[in-house]
Amino acid sequence: MSEIIPDKNIQVNGKTVGVNSTIKLSAKTALWIMGGIIGIVMTILTYSYVDLKNDVKSTQTEFIEKVDESVEKMETDIQDIRIDQATIKGDIKLILDRQTRDNPVERTNTPVESILPPE
Repeated sequence: MSEIIPDKNIQVNGKTVGVNSTIKLSAKTALWIMGGIIGIVMTILTYSYVDLKNDVKSTQTEFIEKVDESVEKMETDIQDIRIDQATIKGDIKLILDRQTRDNPVERTNTPVESILPPE
């Protein structure tokens, strides 16, 4: 009853399976295996897609918040520049007004002829 089995062979339920053995697979079993593999791959891809989508959404929200902060800062800077510009404009008008009061321009009523450049 004891049968000698080579090192690379094993005995399963009274059958010897080895390197040279062929394994037969029915179509139904092959479909089940392929369906399982496809199911596992689709599950992994779906999970990866949802995870990536959440990461993109959080990154996009973070980016939008940073841009909004920058825009608000620029708006306040622009408003400050406009106020400063109006202040400088008023100072210039005041200086010009004082200059014309202190040094009035006297009219001589002498006509000035315009000189055209040669053609």
